Amino acid sequence: MKKHVFRISVVVLIIILAIVSFYMLFVHVPYYQHHHKLNTIRNHICEENHYEYKDYFYEYYGKETYYILRVNKDDLLTYVAYDENENLVQSYQGDIANEDDVKKAILEKYNFHIDKLEIAYENNQFVYYGKFQDNDVLFYVYYDLISGEFIKAIRLEG
Repeated sequence: MKKHVFRISVVVLIIILAIVSFYMLFVHVPYYQHHHKLNTIRNHICEENHYEYKDYFYEYYGKETYYILRVNKDDLLTYVAYDENENLVQSYQGDIANEDDVKKAILEKYNFHIDKLEIAYENNQFVYYGKFQDNDVLFYVYYDLISGEFIKAIRLEG
């Protein structure tokens, strides 16, 4: 009886080890590497351009990949967009639309609440970008960062 308990315990421990190893190799390590890569890109952009990083960095996947940062440039709060080769695409210094007002407009127009809007770069302009999933429908909404006006929405049904 003790032999069977020992063998079952060993098999259970081997299965647990296999699951943990799978998780580490195929989930945790790639996740960590991706975030490390993004931190390296962010730091490189800031160092190369003498920016003071202001707590906003977002990697936006549209037709192309863009890195959006909020930085201090010439003592002014600036939003900058860099392409995947870390070349400056566009920058903006000035007032932006209130994020809560944009969320309210989305709620009124589509009747769903988006918890977090990201700042992205789409169609050669800075935008507020949000996504919402409901059952088999995925919504992407885009509002102008400066004016807060609706630009477009994409609805994908599964």
